[in-house]
Order: sequence, then C-alpha cells, then structure tokens
Amino acid sequence: MADTLFDELGGMACLEKVHRIFYGKLLSDSWLKGFFDGVPRPHLEAQQSDFMAGLFGGPKVYAGKLPRSAHKHMFITEEVFLARHDLLKQSLVEASVRPDLMARWLDYYMRMKKALVKASVEDCEQRYNNEAVLVVEKPALP
Repeated sequence: MADTLFDELGGMACLEKVHRIFYGKLLSDSWLKGFFDGVPRPHLEAQQSDFMAGLFGGPKVYAGKLPRSAHKHMFITEEVFLARHDLLKQSLVEASVRPDLMARWLDYYMRMKKALVKASVEDCEQRYNNEAVLVVEKPALP
C-alpha cells in the first residue's frame, strides 16, 4: 500500500504527465499565457513537478522559491486563480488521475490560494529593481 499521495499517484511520471498537459493548456490560454512570457516551458513543467513531488510526500528536490515569494510580483486575482484551477482539473482528468487522488491534489492547490491571490495591484511587490509588477489584462470577448 502506498504511503503518500506521491506514491499513490504513481510517482514523478504522473506529475510530469499532468504538468505537460497542464502547461499545454496554460500556454494556449489567451489570458493565462501572459503570466509566463519568456519562461521556457520545460523549466515551468520541471519546477512544478519538483515542487509538487515534495509537497505530496515524494523526493524533496525543488530548490526554488516558495509560492508566496515566487509570485509576489504577479497580480493574481481570484478569477485568475480559479481559471488556473479549472485547467488543472481538466489536466488531471485528461491524465486519467483517479477521482479520489484528483480531489486530494486539488485540495493541496486550493490551500495555496491565500499565498497567491491578491486583492489589488498594491498588494504586489517587485522581485527585482528592474522588473515591474506583472499585470495581465483579461482579453476582451469578441
């Protein structure tokens, strides 16, 4: 019997599969892709897989910043957060993750909401002196 969510999911292979699907969806989204301009897709997928592996009880190989400080320069609204959540859910379904494991994964994601969502642009902070706060406007509907 598996001891951790990481094990129950099938290890790193599952996380990598989900994140390949997920970033395909994010980077195809006319709005959400703006949060990732200039960041190579393989880097995004690897960082996310490594972070989630440790969170789910697997190997602790993630060496990046924690979510609050990694995203402090991004104006992430609740609408952005929930749109991303929906794409993650779609990705988990597409990757054939069992419903009980999907619910646990999504619960972990929802616990990050407080660290990521900001009420206003004024709640954002620059990461570097030469980098502006990232505000991605939602495209107007045609």
